[in-house]
Amino acid sequence: MAEEINSLLIPIGQQQVIVPQSGLAEVVARESMQPVDSGVLWLRGMMNWRGEQISVISLELLCGRDAPPLTDDSRLVVLYAIERIPGLKYYALEVTGIPHPVRIGETSLMMGGSQDAGCEAIASNVIADGDEAVFLNSTYIEAQISGVLQRL
Repeated sequence: MAEEINSLLIPIGQQQVIVPQSGLAEVVARESMQPVDSGVLWLRGMMNWRGEQISVISLELLCGRDAPPLTDDSRLVVLYAIERIPGLKYYALEVTGIPHPVRIGETSLMMGGSQDAGCEAIASNVIADGDEAVFLNSTYIEAQISGVLQRL
């Protein structure tokens, strides 16, 4: 029997990101953020979440695209940082819709698509149950966040 991973398909602008459910801490309403003078546009600010200050980033801006307009469905997904970088336990990603569950397995996932193929924040492009989606390059994203925070 092929192994399946419970995941979430998260809409971000004109694309979707696949995140294992175990990597998502919480989906929260877009809250007020404290702006930071970081010199990079993709770091949208800091927000207080469960007593911690966490970075809020825009994948679109990190990949050199325009950020989509905010709507009533705009949310933040709080992700667990996986690289064990001191001081970086979580970060939030701006999303444009509500994540929905999907089971990803060998038969429902294949390499393909070309969204953000040149963006280092994207690990791979895939077709998941017929939809184009991307996997995040957490190592790159978390290193970028850490680098900016160290300069603040």
